[in-house]
Amino acid sequence: MKLWQKIFLTTLSLVIVVVNASSLILLKNNHDLAIVHERQTALTRHSYLVSEIQNSIVYKQLVERTENLNGDQINEVLNSVFERQNDDMASSAALYFGRQATFSTNTLSGRAEAILLALPDYSSTIVTDGNKNILLVVSSLVLNQRPYQLITSYDITSTYTLFDADFNQIRIISIVSALIIAGILLLLVRTLLHPLQNLSSTTRQIASGNLKKRVRVQGNDEVAEVAQNLNLMADSIEQSVTALKRLAESRQVFIGNLTHEMKTPLTSILGLADLLRVRREVSDNERQEFANIIVNETKRLQGLSGKLMELLSVGSIAPTLECIDLQELSDELDVSLQPVLATQHATLVFEVPEDPSEHTILADQELLQSLIYNLVDNAIKASGKDSTIIFRVQAITLQAEKKIRISIIDNGIGIPADQIQQLTEPFYMLDKARTRKHGGAGLGLALCYEIAKSHGSNLLIQSELGEGTCASVDFEPYCNPSEPAEPTKKKDKATATASATESSKDTSDVTGRKQKKAV
Repeated sequence: MKLWQKIFLTTLSLVIVVVNASSLILLKNNHDLAIVHERQTALTRHSYLVSEIQNSIVYKQLVERTENLNGDQINEVLNSVFERQNDDMASSAALYFGRQATFSTNTLSGRAEAILLALPDYSSTIVTDGNKNILLVVSSLVLNQRPYQLITSYDITSTYTLFDADFNQIRIISIVSALIIAGILLLLVRTLLHPLQNLSSTTRQIASGNLKKRVRVQGNDEVAEVAQNLNLMADSIEQSVTALKRLAESRQVFIGNLTHEMKTPLTSILGLADLLRVRREVSDNERQEFANIIVNETKRLQGLSGKLMELLSVGSIAPTLECIDLQELSDELDVSLQPVLATQHATLVFEVPEDPSEHTILADQELLQSLIYNLVDNAIKASGKDSTIIFRVQAITLQAEKKIRISIIDNGIGIPADQIQQLTEPFYMLDKARTRKHGGAGLGLALCYEIAKSHGSNLLIQSELGEGTCASVDFEPYCNPSEPAEPTKKKDKATATASATESSKDTSDVTGRKQKKAV
């Protein structure tokens, strides 16, 4: 059974019961009041009749000049009294001496007679005689110094007939009223529950895959609140499904790109190795050339696998934050990046504030170094030979909070505005030929983005074609710069050079994911 049917039947039944019960109670009360009125009227008439009989007997005794009247004389007085009343006072009457009726205008049943004679004075009762309802009143009186009991009867059938007529009328009215109420109630229930039908229909459409469907919200009642919550749920489901689709697509693209990037060096290695295996005579120059190609392609695979492992581990392991002095870090970078800078005859310029509170941050040292190596490497590749790269550190205020911003600035080829947002996707390359020429696979900027995100920050890109690029990341300042910061551990030159060389295996034109609002 549907909800509207339950509400309709329950409400209709309750209304019918309440209306009928109220009507019956009112009718019963009116009937009881009418019976009480009939009893009071009958008692008044009976009392008046008793007084009339007694006065008539006394008058008869005075006329007859006797103290005792015989039975015939008493009956004569009673007949005279009832004739004078002309049946207005009582329908019938009976006079009893002991248990014997001495005068009667109507014969009572033995059961009614026994009941009445046992009742006290001026008592009344109602008996049924066929289709009639008779009200009987009994009282005692003294005639000729002898005790008698007078019983009078009154026909109150009209009162019961009126009750039956009213009851039948109420039944008819109840049936008609029930039909009218049922129609009105059905219309109201269907109207009030119509929004629920819309909710049900919308829910079925959403469940069938139409995630764009929404419920029209009307009013401020509970149904409207449910509709709003359903719309919020649909929005959340749509966003989740969209995100899952994008994730599936990105993983598919990631796997395809990874397969493609691994296929090229593996094909070269396999081809050259097979060539060395098949050919009986190989000159020293050819063997050296083939070996160099195999070594380079193997290094490329090694760099690719290392970047992939680092990219996967950044998002799964929480960074170990420590106090890092960017002034000391810049001295280390100056040494470790010299081999990379020398290949392109590039110059790295450091702009670090002298105030320790403006160049001391909380960060993971290993991740921070990887971030800077990749950004500088991309800046060098985008700028070409004899270029100048700026490593800038500055204190800024972002949303009423102090931040330390690290920026890598180049004057290279720049990035088209419509491609900035895609640069942090794994394997995305702005210029695939130039990227592969420098030995990259499009993973460096994806790694930079993940490192920035692990520090609660973002990668901000500001770039114009032909004007260069500025890649920035904001970090939390050291909480108590007045205390001397623990110096960061410096790598030896060989280790730093190896890290910078490994970082240079990846390429991309510029960094970043475009923020909604430039800072």
